[in-house]
Amino acid sequence: KIAIVGHNGAGKTTVVKLISKFYQATEGSILINGININSIKSESLYENMGSLFQDFNQYGHLTVKENIQIGKTDIDFDETVMREAAQTADALDFIEEYPKKFDTILSERYKGGIRPSTGQWQKIALARFFYRNSPLVIFDEPTAAIDANSEAKIFTKIYEFFENKTVIIISHRFSTVRNADRIIVLDDGQIVEQGTHEELIKLGGKYASSFKLQAEGYKE
Repeated sequence: KIAIVGHNGAGKTTVVKLISKFYQATEGSILINGININSIKSESLYENMGSLFQDFNQYGHLTVKENIQIGKTDIDFDETVMREAAQTADALDFIEEYPKKFDTILSERYKGGIRPSTGQWQKIALARFFYRNSPLVIFDEPTAAIDANSEAKIFTKIYEFFENKTVIIISHRFSTVRNADRIIVLDDGQIVEQGTHEELIKLGGKYASSFKLQAEGYKE
């Protein structure tokens, strides 16, 4: 479980888009198990990874079930796994309140359809990636529109659900990254610090300064 932190423009999203082969590195190299990513077929890479960015896809013409199932269409649909994915993403309760539950179309343009809030859309998108259950998962600010209580629940479940898999998380909220196995601090495209939360706090550098500043905002 790797967390990447840093100020806006530090290069966090660029790094994960390079890993996702959205961009091709012009200098240096990205290795996966010692193999240059440029030598790996995109189809093979994408079969084994899932990435959820801030500008995630919203399929308003599809039902809730279809929005989740689209995360992994190469297997037979499993309703139990879908419901578990929704539960893990803290989405099950509000889905059950929709007019047709999982069969509700996610747009008010259709009869009987509804338009989810931004936070609900984000949870449905998260459910899609829990349903996909890839060996490599990338989350870029996956809970930016979600309240703090739900966010804490979701990140606890992310760390538990993807056990023995590789998870890369980008977040500005230190409460969500402190439990990562390794935290990488970027500044101007460079790794300036890395380690566990405890190690970085002890170091007293950029991470520690930012963490303490953010923590002050929660004090009375």
